Amino acid sequence: MRSDILQRLHSGHQGIVKCRERARCSVWWPGLSQEIQQLVNSCKDCLESRPTQRKEPLLTTPLPDRPWERIGADICEVNKQHYLVVVDYFSRYIDIAHLQNLSGETTRACLKNMFARWGCPNVLFTDNGPQFCGSAFKDFARNYDFQHITSSPYYAQSNGEAERAVQTAKRILKQSDPFIALMSYRSTPLQATGASPAQLMMGRQIRTTVPTLESHLRPEWPDLRRVRKADQKAKRTYRNYYNKRNSVRTLPEIPPGTPVAVKLDAERGWIRSGTILRKCESPRSYLIQSETGVLRRNRRHLMPTVSDTEPASNSVQPTQNEVHGQDQLATKPDNLLFFPLPSTV
Repeated sequence: MRSDILQRLHSGHQGIVKCRERARCSVWWPGLSQEIQQLVNSCKDCLESRPTQRKEPLLTTPLPDRPWERIGADICEVNKQHYLVVVDYFSRYIDIAHLQNLSGETTRACLKNMFARWGCPNVLFTDNGPQFCGSAFKDFARNYDFQHITSSPYYAQSNGEAERAVQTAKRILKQSDPFIALMSYRSTPLQATGASPAQLMMGRQIRTTVPTLESHLRPEWPDLRRVRKADQKAKRTYRNYYNKRNSVRTLPEIPPGTPVAVKLDAERGWIRSGTILRKCESPRSYLIQSETGVLRRNRRHLMPTVSDTEPASNSVQPTQNEVHGQDQLATKPDNLLFFPLPSTV
């Protein structure tokens, strides 16, 4: 009768905790808790109706050792015009280039122009836009000797530095004189570092329309130890605020071969399925084999269809006493109620 009782416990499609609480009221057998967990995790109706998983703790990027060592790039649209926005992770220095079209060739030409001015970076971080994909961009990365890292598709948060730079670039480009606005941004000290992007990028303050002493324009690096300490404090504040506001939860890693359900944040229901192929180099990013081919998704968009915390058991092996027909009470777990059946049953 165990299979029938399990279905009755799960009538109404309640979760694991409530099904266990319901079982505690009247029934128990060895391994019941694990069988309830397996039943709920394998229920198609329950899986499809589950809400989006909670966000994971914020991962902040450590401050690089020097300018233009690690940069991020993204494309934005302002007044029906497209622009390439590149930000330096060390100084927060923003460079903007107008794109005549959205072809990969034009994007690579703009990046080459910036590299000729600032040098080749060690790492270029982008999203998975068509301009940054394909064999041509791989050849570009190999010829200019930099590592190209992409974020998880449909998860812009993983390219957070470039996303913030795009917001700043849009505000600058919407002004009557965007060049003065960009110059003002580059010369204004940032609260996160205590120094301006120009100071950290070039080792000097730039002259603007605001009167200043000539001594302030002489080349002089700011105290990098103080800058790094201020950056760590600011990122720690960002991380604590984000984690508290979103009630984050760390999701366990998924081993290869695990069947998973797939759902993006904007979708309703976990109706698509796949199998984990391997974990990518980027944090919390996986390659999955789906019905439409190989996809890359963030851990938040994946939910194992079997338990990833406790081993599931398909059947319970009878004890030696049960085999020989001896009437002996099983050991009762501390958190379960046990009601022995009458001997006449």
